[in-house]
Amino acid sequence: MALAKPTLASIAGTVTLPHPSRGTKVAPVWIQAKHTTLGGKTRQEVMARKYQYVLVYEVMSVDTYDALEDKVEELVELTFTYGKWPQSTAGVTVLVELSDRKLVYGTGATNYWSGVTLTLTEVSSRI
Repeated sequence: MALAKPTLASIAGTVTLPHPSRGTKVAPVWIQAKHTTLGGKTRQEVMARKYQYVLVYEVMSVDTYDALEDKVEELVELTFTYGKWPQSTAGVTVLVELSDRKLVYGTGATNYWSGVTLTLTEVSSRI
């Protein structure tokens, strides 16, 4: 069975992205406070734990990038789904950051490929 491609969805519609070509990363993000008591003991209070997903595209077509950029420019929380990671298979609400577009190959207004990094950070804590 083939792995489903990553998607970003909002009320306005869904964008299906290609599988990342350069690499992916899912990393926990901890919102915490660490304190050292007068007695020298270190205490830690965890207020939130969530995940950040990074998808790196060595090359992305103009059409795909434009659709992705339109979705990001909605300036709303999006639902990210990607079957590769158990944390996102059911869909998670994320905020999206899109890197600068780097020309990799091609010329003109529509016939080129861009290098792009997409960073998605969960909105809600998992604890």
